[in-house]
Amino acid sequence: MYQDAATFSAKTTHLRGPASAEFVDYIYVDGPFTIVPPILARKAKRPSASSASTTASSKPKRVRCAKKTTEFRAWWRPLGIHQTDASHLDDDRDELLTFLREKLDELGEIDGVMGFSQGASLAAWMCSEQVRAVYDCQLGPKLAVLIGSYLGSPQYSLESGILPDIASLHLFGSNDHVIPATKSQQVVDFFQDAQVGGCVLDPLSRRVYAILEPVAYTRTCFLSQTREDQVLTSTHNQGHVIPKCDASRERFQSFLAQQQLELFADPSASSSASSETDERERLASSAPSVAERACML
Repeated sequence: MYQDAATFSAKTTHLRGPASAEFVDYIYVDGPFTIVPPILARKAKRPSASSASTTASSKPKRVRCAKKTTEFRAWWRPLGIHQTDASHLDDDRDELLTFLREKLDELGEIDGVMGFSQGASLAAWMCSEQVRAVYDCQLGPKLAVLIGSYLGSPQYSLESGILPDIASLHLFGSNDHVIPATKSQQVVDFFQDAQVGGCVLDPLSRRVYAILEPVAYTRTCFLSQTREDQVLTSTHNQGHVIPKCDASRERFQSFLAQQQLELFADPSASSSASSETDERERLASSAPSVAERACML
């Protein structure tokens, strides 16, 4: 919330790095709603100084924020200064679903979602059974990266459960005073509860979308796939930010690399490590050079 696609792209440059750009197509999308931060809204309502005092002062005013109000976007308008009637949250959800369907038609197939704060809350909801079953909406990604996520309003509940075949990485700060780590951990718990072991997506058919979303995916079953393998977390010591520390960046890049390179081996071939490596190299060399597509929220 309070950021647009261009801002999110700039803030995640250090996370993406040149390595992941070789096999991930990041697609950044603006939220459907325009909202103005409260501090700017209050300033806009203040009476301007008298013309006399303005004329008397030759000192130029400091421009504290050069962003246009249209550059502050959101996926829905939260209750409070932006929304006073809780019933309007349902309208926002319906408008958001229409927006996402239209975006998918425009952008085509995507494989994963990545979001920060409200965008992460939305990305988590897109991984839920509710979206697919209740709203008959095929928005479910196959992998998710959630930064500073939290449980949204009832309109975006995860109580229906998370789709079981989604690999996820959760990044959050131990010093986050906007979304405490305990709230992000609640989202992690929902994803962990969904992992009963079994199927993961063949990453050769996967593309990652940097807002949020897919085609006919190829699934490969790994009976030994564990909850820890599918749901990863990384805690940094910063606040409510997209982390810049080396540990978070390395975890992020290794997570994407693992999805792309390590999960497509044929499990029926219980061969030695060397033959398994040969098989991976053969598959990699014969596979089309199609990047994962990730939707950024």
